[in-house]
Amino acid sequence: MYIIDGDMRAFVVLIFALSLGFCSREPEKNPNRDPYSLETLLFLEEVLLDVWENPSAKDDAMSRLRYVCRTKDTDDGYLCYMWGLLEYQRGNFSESYTGFRKALEKNPNDSLYKNMLRISAEKSGNLNDLKAHSYDGEVLATLSELEIQCREAKPRALPPFQFLIERGVFTKNSLKRGSFANCFLRLEPNEQIVLQKMVRNPNLSYKERLYADQMKSDPFTKIWDTSSYHRGELGKEMVGSTPGAVSASVSSGSDGNISTSGGSFRSQAQITEIWKKVKLAALSGNESQAKEALKQFIAEVQLVKQKGKTEALMATALERAAKLLIEQDPQYIKIRSLAKEL
Repeated sequence: MYIIDGDMRAFVVLIFALSLGFCSREPEKNPNRDPYSLETLLFLEEVLLDVWENPSAKDDAMSRLRYVCRTKDTDDGYLCYMWGLLEYQRGNFSESYTGFRKALEKNPNDSLYKNMLRISAEKSGNLNDLKAHSYDGEVLATLSELEIQCREAKPRALPPFQFLIERGVFTKNSLKRGSFANCFLRLEPNEQIVLQKMVRNPNLSYKERLYADQMKSDPFTKIWDTSSYHRGELGKEMVGSTPGAVSASVSSGSDGNISTSGGSFRSQAQITEIWKKVKLAALSGNESQAKEALKQFIAEVQLVKQKGKTEALMATALERAAKLLIEQDPQYIKIRSLAKEL
């Protein structure tokens, strides 16, 4: 899966040349640290070089990675995932299962971790353990069991189909066209009819799932309503800005999680709606309304900054974007004087 080619070797050499004195350091335990920080990546590069290019140090490198996963990987399970992946490549499937399970415990919503946990559980004979692990684990284990039954053309595939349909895994379309379609067609006609009637979400939109996944991976979703941007309706730089207008961005180290309920959702919707008021007032030329809305926007930005380091970085980026838009975007020409408020 991962092979160090010439370019990669050059990159590794460069990293180590820039980081003399840091190579032996392990990442500090810090739940707010960027999981892809230079410190983490340097540690990982050292491990990978030993595993791939230094046979005598391979076992020690894997031991260090395993130790860091278990004791210091408090970010999003990335180092635990890498431990599981390397063990899987080495054929140590029981160890890889442990690594992926640790990764998923640290980041329960990561679909990649879930899939690798399922695959390693099948390879290591841990499907029963996975099934007893959690609600999701039971679904993942049953999916693997169905896959095995279908691959080996074993009878009685009906119960796992029923279970997975009840859990919302299959839709009518996926039963007809998905990777399990041929297996589904081997069932008795009356069984197929029963299963199709059980499907609760025949109109599931994969486009909506894609939008949801894109929003989850967009750190700005924590403080800004990014749904319109990901649907291609508006520019991300700010609501309703002129195409090609200046924008601000920030590297936040966000964990990428999104909450669509409670205070977080209200906050992102509120700050977005407030900026819409600024834009509408700017288009109409009503400077007093724009000034009042801008005050609300600034106040909301300050509240967001108090939520945490990640939110503060992104709120600052929004603040800078707002200032640049008012100063430079043609749609805000009538309220240029308000730029000094930011």
